[in-house]
Amino acid sequence: MADSNGVFIGIDLAIRKGKHLPIVAVRREGKQLIPLPLTQLTFRPPIGTGNMMTLQDELLNEFANECRDYVCRACRAFDVKPLRIAIDAPSAPTQPNQKRRLAERALDAAGISCFTTPTKAGFTAIRRKVEAHLLNGGELNKLPHSNQLWMLAGFALFETLSELAECIEVYPQATARVLGAATLHKSQAGVAEHQLNAAAAITGWPNPSLDTCIDDIAIGPMHDKVDAYLCAWVASLEVHERDSFGTPPDDVIWVPKMPDGYQAPSTPTPQPPNKRKAVVKATDSNANNTYTRDCPACKAYTFKRWPWGWDAHAAHKCTGIFGTTPEERKREYRERYLG
Repeated sequence: MADSNGVFIGIDLAIRKGKHLPIVAVRREGKQLIPLPLTQLTFRPPIGTGNMMTLQDELLNEFANECRDYVCRACRAFDVKPLRIAIDAPSAPTQPNQKRRLAERALDAAGISCFTTPTKAGFTAIRRKVEAHLLNGGELNKLPHSNQLWMLAGFALFETLSELAECIEVYPQATARVLGAATLHKSQAGVAEHQLNAAAAITGWPNPSLDTCIDDIAIGPMHDKVDAYLCAWVASLEVHERDSFGTPPDDVIWVPKMPDGYQAPSTPTPQPPNKRKAVVKATDSNANNTYTRDCPACKAYTFKRWPWGWDAHAAHKCTGIFGTTPEERKREYRERYLG
């Protein structure tokens, strides 16, 4: 799709309470992808309110409308228009006569795990079960079917965002699998970067010759940014450049078609899942895993022992953070740069 004023949107659906929705927008020049620096905007994507949101259609519609408004504002800010939107979520419930969607069965056959999408009637029953759980004093963090409730937010996004552009269903884990970069779980240190580097061999980004870096493209932990970027990559591809799990056009999950001669990168050495957080939380004066680093947000301040002092800098001084209160600013900084 040749359009110099068009962008392709990738959304890694996340509705966790207090978390910004990971959204990435990319331009395409030939096979080169160029992400837009969305974090430089003074407004932010919608913030999730948790699975409780999925129990009320009004809240789901409000969340979807906020997402649409954000995409529209971002496109206006960069003078572009959305051409295609890829969403990491089921696009519709399972048909009444099926136990699993055709796309999910195709993933099963390939050894790629995914949650089962209930039927429309199944979701109605799930909502009733959740309501009964709450009426009986059940805890919010123990809601039944929490690994499926988020899908209702996906349905709302597909319905609302299709007003802007074609919407397709994607699954970053499946994309990582066809890249040969899904051997280790993305929660492990270095795995998200490994997947990004594998994609870069085809998409041409990240690229040292381009100003935009991973910290600029979306808000959230590294693995969320990478997932949203992988979604945007698939959105940028025409049908002949994609492979499918399932049966197009309605029951399908799209992944990139690997070019001839592509060789999967070597798997990185496994690291403890919490190693990244251990660095962030280091407070011992004898800690040996701190280092000098320029502030990734404003680039104007140098931390002598990163990340010590990030909270004070973010709350009061950093010009790359746009929250209006110290707590908002620290939360934004933590989500964007501390994962």
